[in-house]
Formats: sequence, C-alpha cells, structure tokens
Amino acid sequence: MVGIFYIGSIFCAFVTIYLLLYNENAIKTFANYLLASYFIFQISCLLVYVLVIYGWIINVPYLYKTTAPINFLLPPIVYLYVRAILFNKEKLNTLDFLHAIPFILFVINYLPFYLLPVSHKKEIVLGLFKDLNTSDKIQVGYLPEYVFNFLRIFQSLIYLIFQWKLIITINKKNKNNAVEKQINNVIKWLRIFTSTSTISLIAFILLASIALVHNNINAALVNNNIDADGFIYHLPDYIFSSSFFIISTYLLTHPSILAGLPFIKYKKTASNLVLNKTDSIPYIESDYSTEIGIITHYFETKKPYLLKGLNISQVAVEINIPAKLISFIINKHFEMRFNDFINKYRVEYIKEKMNERYLESYTLNSLSADAGFSNFTTFIAAFKKIENCTPSEYINNLKH
Repeated sequence: MVGIFYIGSIFCAFVTIYLLLYNENAIKTFANYLLASYFIFQISCLLVYVLVIYGWIINVPYLYKTTAPINFLLPPIVYLYVRAILFNKEKLNTLDFLHAIPFILFVINYLPFYLLPVSHKKEIVLGLFKDLNTSDKIQVGYLPEYVFNFLRIFQSLIYLIFQWKLIITINKKNKNNAVEKQINNVIKWLRIFTSTSTISLIAFILLASIALVHNNINAALVNNNIDADGFIYHLPDYIFSSSFFIISTYLLTHPSILAGLPFIKYKKTASNLVLNKTDSIPYIESDYSTEIGIITHYFETKKPYLLKGLNISQVAVEINIPAKLISFIINKHFEMRFNDFINKYRVEYIKEKMNERYLESYTLNSLSADAGFSNFTTFIAAFKKIENCTPSEYINNLKH
C-alpha cells in the first residue's frame, strides 16, 4: 500500500516537471527551475528508498546510498525557491553556493562505499536486510549513520524556520484585485508546500526514533498482539508519501501558480538619514499599462506570432519583460492563456488574408502554416475556438 502512494506521487511529480520545463506554456523562470530541480532530486531519493523497502536494492546494490547526500540539497533548494518566488530572484548569489557544502561533505563521507566492488556492496546490502531497523548501525561511510540522521534533521529544521519567516513577513496587500488574488494564491501554495515539508520532517524524525528504539517498541507491541512493522514502522512512510502526493498534485490543479507572484520591483528607501544610506525594499507593481502597451505594440508591429513554435521566453527576451510578468498580464488583462493569445493574432492574420482573396492562389493549409500554426489540425481547433465556426463555414459566410 505504501508503494502505491509513492508511485502515485512520483508519477504526478513527473507530470509537474513536464509542466514546468517542457509544456508549450511553460514559464521557464529561475524559481520554476528550482522547483523542477526539487522534484527531480526528490524523485531520485524516493525511487532508491522504494528499492530499499521492497528489497529490490539487492539487485542493484551500487545504487545504495547514491541519493543519501542529495537529501542535503533538498532543504536549501526549497528555501531558495520560496525566496525566489517572494523576492523575484533570477539567479543564485555567490554566497548561495555555500548551501551545497553539506551535500559535498556527505559525498566525500560515502566515498569508501562508492569505491567498493559491486560484490562487496551486495554483501553489505544483504546484511542490511536481516533487519531494516538496524540500518543506522551499519556504517558505510566515514561517519556513523546516526550523525547523518541528526544533521539531516537539524539542517531541515533550520531551513524551515527561515522559510516560514519569509512567508509570514511578506506583504500581501495590493489595491489591484487581480494582483492581490494572485498573491494570495501563491502565498497559499507556499504555505502548503512548506507545511508538507514540515510534516515530512516530522515523519523522518518519527522514522528515526522508531529505528532507534525499535526493539523496545517491538516487544511491547508483540505482547499486545500488534504487528510492529505494519502498525508503526510504515506510519512515517504514509505521512511522507501523502505529503509528497499533495504537493505533486496541487500544481496540476492550480496551474496559474506557476506564473508566480506578479513581477516584484524594488525601490529605494532611506535607512539612515545621518549616513545618507538607502535600502532596496520590494514592492509589487499594480499599474501595468506600460507593459501592456509594449506587449500590444510588439505583437501588432513585429508580428512574432508568424514564427512557428513561438514561446513566452522568446517574447520575454525580445521586449525585455520577464516571462512571468507577461504571463500574468496576458492571463489577467487579456483574460486568456499565452497560446490562445498568439493564436488569436494568427487567426486575425488568416482572416485578413481571406478577405484579400489569398485563397484564390494558395491553399488553406499553406495559409495556416504562413500564420505560424505548427499543423493544420491545431489551426482548425484554434480557429473554431476563437470564431465559433470552422474555417470552411467562415469562408462560406464571406461568399454570401
């Protein structure tokens, strides 16, 4: 049953990664790259963990402990993601690379095991399965496993404290209703994300505690005719898999969150009048008339929609407006998704050509290609969605 939860979570996480990186409407921001990295690393850890709890790791012993150091990348990645969302960070600072130090240290810690022959690794893994609950006593690195567990808990706790501080202190008020609604949606998501991370930490502490006092718990439960492994040992797995399932599916049902917060700008404010110092504080713009004008002018004069496969990142580079701000404006001001937005321009272009008797010399298929549609089927669907009729019906109406 635990495996089903994990497999379901992993599947949903793969779909979320696709939405973040490969979907035609993907908004490839720094924050979304961080989120995709989190899902990729978490999936790799879960896959190895599933191999361990079901005993399949015996067939691939060289994978044992390969993802252990990655556990020290997950808390900083989540923290950096939350920070990037709330303060519009577009890249890592030099000091941010220090977050990887625990990961590097534990890669070094497990080098003795990584360098062992596969046959020796298999012997260690076979010994592990005599009692999974004593895994913390089997030392395969320079440091004992209880040190790994303690530092993992301590690191996660520190980062969670910083995450909650960021979320609690952010100013959510804005006079623009559309802006405030998006802010509330994103803050809600960050709270859910951080809450599930907190619950996962509690589950890990519970799992470590059970392993630590397993013999005493097992004896007490046997006296009461309770299956220790079924009732207690897998409880943290249910908690953790449920938490990961929630965050893996939440973005699938709330895709607007992937646009992030409305673009956050910075303004100077006096921090010390005596020393004439200023600080940059974040604020969220509520008047996007300038950006709306730039987007509209660009599409009407440059006609980028004629380019096949046009994506939001290309537009962002051309007009020097962040992709997530373009997405937010198109969603809230024009009230449509990016693909529908460019398809509307393409359909208008095709209608103009129809009125100019373009079809007397060329086919409708070639016209749709000239307008930027990747294939004829996509064109038909887009035309019908926008005009509420097929191209053939529109042409017949022109003749009458």
